[in-house]
Amino acid sequence: MTMECGMIFGQDTPSDQSTPAEGSSQVDQTSAPSPTSTPSRSAVPKSVQKAPALDSSYQVAAPSVTIPTPPLPEATPSPAPSATPGEQAQATPQPTPPPQFNPPSAQELNLPSAQPAGIPQFAPASVGMPSLKLDDQLGSSPGVLSGLFDWARKLRFLAALRGGYDSNINSANGTNAIGSTFVNLNGGVNYRFGAPRLNVNVDLTGGVTQYANSAINQNSRTQETVGLGMAVQYRYAPKVVLTFNTSTSYQMQPNIALAGTANNSNDSYYYSSSSFAAAYQWSDLFTTVSRFNYTASYYPQNKTQNFTEPGFSQSFRYLYKPTTTAVVDYSTYLYRYPTLASQNSWGQTLSAGFDHIFNPRWYWNFRIGAQNQSSQNSSQGNGLYIGPYLDNTLSCKFGRVSSINWNSNLSTQPSTGQGISYTTALRSGLIYSQGLFAKMKLNSGLYYLLTNYKDVPSGPRGQTITYNITNYQGSLDLTYDLNRIIQLALGYQYISSVSPSVEAYAYNRGISYFQIRGSF
Repeated sequence: MTMECGMIFGQDTPSDQSTPAEGSSQVDQTSAPSPTSTPSRSAVPKSVQKAPALDSSYQVAAPSVTIPTPPLPEATPSPAPSATPGEQAQATPQPTPPPQFNPPSAQELNLPSAQPAGIPQFAPASVGMPSLKLDDQLGSSPGVLSGLFDWARKLRFLAALRGGYDSNINSANGTNAIGSTFVNLNGGVNYRFGAPRLNVNVDLTGGVTQYANSAINQNSRTQETVGLGMAVQYRYAPKVVLTFNTSTSYQMQPNIALAGTANNSNDSYYYSSSSFAAAYQWSDLFTTVSRFNYTASYYPQNKTQNFTEPGFSQSFRYLYKPTTTAVVDYSTYLYRYPTLASQNSWGQTLSAGFDHIFNPRWYWNFRIGAQNQSSQNSSQGNGLYIGPYLDNTLSCKFGRVSSINWNSNLSTQPSTGQGISYTTALRSGLIYSQGLFAKMKLNSGLYYLLTNYKDVPSGPRGQTITYNITNYQGSLDLTYDLNRIIQLALGYQYISSVSPSVEAYAYNRGISYFQIRGSF
């Protein structure tokens, strides 16, 4: 495969600079808020002689009388400059265009608030949650309603019918597993609009799954999912960029990518994450980003798992090179449990790293640091935790339809009702797509999650136990585009949970499916 290696400039200097051209007035240049756009270089104007038009006042008729003219003196040629052998003419140096001020988006930083609602790529395949991503799936052609309404040119629809077999509907252990064939109908709508300084992107998705096995609990035979996502970016001033991201979903199945839901067994829940950020450019090289975020999980049938996580983060960014920005991040947050106030805990994280842009389609965000957690529950590590922190996001697109995305994180997360305030989690996800032929594409995904539960209350005498739960998930599907609207897909997904100390959390699950999808 061939990587594109065109360099672009970093994000931390102003983009509304004007370059005066010789013999012309200054022209204002307004940059678009795209994080991958590249400022254009100032062009040196060339002197061009134009022939006068026939009706021009310079076009004079030939005189009818020839007037004698005295001879002109011979022109004395000017001495030619002496040239040093081997010396070449020096080109006039051109000014280096300044990089644009475009802080990394929440999606580039892999923030939960910027992910597709419910993170469908890591949900069980039988629920068939759609992922509306304009660049990858819906294309850039006008919407189906564009002929009726001008505003509908940016409106896109997606609908899919999926059927297959799920070997373990309830994510249960051993002999308690129940398999069934299923039929799933899912779809969504995407709408993007804006102005030169404003971009808004809204997604609404949903799906319903019907399982055929009558042995399944009546409440679980029909399962629904709903998701809503929105991203807003507004350039308030040349040196101020405001962003808002939110992602909310209703689900009934475990999702390995959502904190605290990897081992959920058919308990419906709502999961929401939102963030608001303000980026300000203090100088050509120094920028700050302040972000407020709020995450919440709500279980109607089991309220002891409910939690909220308000937080604040401050990022200091220094443009070390045109394509590399050094970053120092500080964040503080609170794990709150509405029904178990004694489990509340407060945490802080301090990390350093970089954001590097290899080219407009390939970027890398990396952070490493330390984290501390202070819990009101003194039985959990004497109430204080100090440990490492790691966050990594790498995204690369190559060729026409091929891409790879890798993210990993080591930090604490809410425990969701385990009798303790927090758990330590190491998670890593990899998504790889490869175009095989003009209309055929191979998509694969791997996810790993290791969760450590420390000092969990067990027994009537105040005993505690410490154990790990390891979750694995792999998926593979092959897609074929019949035309620009209809796509066929054949896929398989495997989900596994391993816990030697607590066997109740161990299970295996395989899901195979066939899907017909239309986008218009």
